[in-house]
Amino acid sequence: MNWPSVGYVSLEDFDGQPEHIARLLVDAPPPVAALATVRWTDARVATLRSEAAHRHASDAPTDAADDGTTDTTAIPGHGLPDPVVVHAEVVVRNDEVLDTADGLWRRWNHARVTLRFDDAVIDPPDVDAGAVLAGDAHIARGELDHVTGADAWELRLLVSPVGEVAIRFRDAQVSVRSVDESDYDVLGDRPTRGWHGPVPDGWVEWATEGVRAAAYGDLGGLHLADDASDVDDVDPRWGFAPLHAAAWFDRPEMLEELLRRGATLALVDSEGRTPLTLAVDRDARRALRVLIAAGADLEARDSDGTTPVVRAAWGGHAEVVRALAAAGADVRARGSRGATLLIAAVDSADVDTVRAVLALDVDRAAEDDEGSTAADRAGLLRDGAITALLAADATD
Repeated sequence: MNWPSVGYVSLEDFDGQPEHIARLLVDAPPPVAALATVRWTDARVATLRSEAAHRHASDAPTDAADDGTTDTTAIPGHGLPDPVVVHAEVVVRNDEVLDTADGLWRRWNHARVTLRFDDAVIDPPDVDAGAVLAGDAHIARGELDHVTGADAWELRLLVSPVGEVAIRFRDAQVSVRSVDESDYDVLGDRPTRGWHGPVPDGWVEWATEGVRAAAYGDLGGLHLADDASDVDDVDPRWGFAPLHAAAWFDRPEMLEELLRRGATLALVDSEGRTPLTLAVDRDARRALRVLIAAGADLEARDSDGTTPVVRAAWGGHAEVVRALAAAGADVRARGSRGATLLIAAVDSADVDTVRAVLALDVDRAAEDDEGSTAADRAGLLRDGAITALLAADATD
C-alpha cells in the first residue's frame, strides 16, 4: 500500500484497500495507526540499529538525529526465540502538487520518522544494515499488516536495490517531525554499495524494467517490475530475459532470486545463448557458480555447436574452464569446426588456459576438421610460450 501523506489521511489513495486501512486506523493501537498514516514518494533510511530486547525495555524513544550521529552497525542474525529492539529513522519526502492561479506547482514536503519496534524480528535475519543505509538505497514501497494468528504486526519495506525487508513487532513508538530538504539530500551523499556499477553497456537504460533491474542487481526494482511482467519475458529490442542480464553482469544474488521465482535455466536469448553461455563469455565466475549449482546444462551447445567449456577455452577464461571441468563438463567434447578443448585453449593464446586444459584428460594429438592439432595451431602464434608449454608436457 502507499501510505497517506504526513499529517493527514486520504483513504481514496489506496487502490482497493480502503477497508484494510480503515481497520488499521480503527482497530490498531495508536502508534501502529500513526505508522499507517505516513506516506512518501521516496524515502531513505537514516539510521538503523538493534539491541537486546531486555536492555532498555522501559526507555522512551530517543532521537539519534539530535546528536548528529548515524549508527551503521549491522543488524545481527536472530530468529523468533530471540527478538530485539529495533531503532530506525527514515527521512521521507512527499510530492505535493498545488493548483494555484498560476497553474500547477509542485513542492516537496520532508519529514523524519523516528521508530522503535519492541520484540521485533528482522526478515531476512542476515540483512546488512550497511546496504540499507547506502547512498543509492531507497524505500520504494511499504506495507503494514496484522500477523494472522499472533498478537503482532509486520512492516514490509521494498528497499531498492536490496529487496524486501520485513520487521515483525509487538509494540511500536512513532514520532514524525518536519525537516529541511537538505536532511534528505545529504543521505544520498553517503558511499554507495556499487549496486549500479559498473554497467558499461548503455543499452541497459533502454531495456524493459525486469531486464534493467536484473542488470543492475536491483532486487527492489525486480519486485516492482514483477507487477507487469513475467520472469522469463524477453526484451524484444535486446533479446535478453532478466536471467540473461543477471548472468551477463555477474549478479549472483539476482540469479538466485530469479531462479527462486521460476526462471528457466535453459532459456536462450535472441542469439541462442543460455545464461550459462553468457556467464562463460563474460568470465562471470560468481554467476557461473550459481548456475552450475542450480543444475544448468553443462553440455548445452550454442548456435555454432560449441559447448560451454570449449567456449570458455576459446575465450581464454582459465578459471571458468577449471570450474566447468570440476562440475563434470565433458572435456573431450568438440566445438565448431571440430575444435578440441586444447585447440580452443591454444587459439586463445592464453598460457594459463592452456595449462588448465593440459591438467585435464584431453587428447593432445587430436585434429580438428581442418586436420590441425593443438601443436600446429601453437606454431601459428607469434609468442612461442605455448609451443614450449606443449613440448614440455609431451616430455613429461
